[in-house]
Amino acid sequence: MISLICRVVLLGIAVPLLLGDFPDYKLPYRFPTAWTVVTVCDALAVFAPLLRARKLAFLAGAAVLGAHYYFQKSVPIWGMAYLAVAIVFVALPSSGRGDGKKKRPQNAVNAGSR
Repeated sequence: MISLICRVVLLGIAVPLLLGDFPDYKLPYRFPTAWTVVTVCDALAVFAPLLRARKLAFLAGAAVLGAHYYFQKSVPIWGMAYLAVAIVFVALPSSGRGDGKKKRPQNAVNAGSR
């Protein structure tokens, strides 16, 4: 349940980060490299919590901070909040569901040992 809450919080933080890159909600006339890299990193931050691998959320948060700092010479507060929640999200223990391993029933008697 906590994992689901972290995913929703990460999405809630990442969407305003992505929308902040669109001035007046339109695409720029020419796609400068800085705008493209920052937008791609912010889009990765939006889609990373939706994927199965949790580490991608942390990597996306690091990419967001790096791209914003390198190209815009600023570190957004929302980016730091995203990275903090991503660290908590990655540190959570996995539930073990869907890992592909078959579980042995607890009450099963080993028939081959008799």
